[in-house]
Amino acid sequence: MFAAFRHSVATSLVGGRQVAITARSALSCVLVIVVAMACLSCGVCPPAAFISSISPNSTTAGGNQFLLTVNGSDFRRDSVVSWNGSFRVTTFISSRQLLAAITAADIAQPGTVLVFVFTPPNGGTTFVSGAIGTGSMTPCNGKNSNAVSFTIDP
Repeated sequence: MFAAFRHSVATSLVGGRQVAITARSALSCVLVIVVAMACLSCGVCPPAAFISSISPNSTTAGGNQFLLTVNGSDFRRDSVVSWNGSFRVTTFISSRQLLAAITAADIAQPGTVLVFVFTPPNGGTTFVSGAIGTGSMTPCNGKNSNAVSFTIDP
């Protein structure tokens, strides 16, 4: 297949000099450019989610179930709200907002609860290092956001 390219020669003026470019070298250049462009974002795991606020941020013990609104950044469709270390049913609204179902049992006793967002790993990301064709995998681990306190009043 490439034998036909080996004999094709084009000339071009580059910096006042005539340069011969074979189709094979042009194909190689295109391949290198495509691989380089594909790897511009390679090797980077997504950032951990960040909670800027929750609403409500307190309630009275023994109250009814409610939806907790979690505002922040870098939420994904598979992010899950953790309520004192246990995952809650979570609805993705946007990359800046999640809703979590908090049951009456979750707020039965007074105290302080830690709320955070867990984002599971999204597989791995491949990046090219060294010579073209040398690749390695960088695994992206699941990440927890910062923790925010929720108060359950007596």
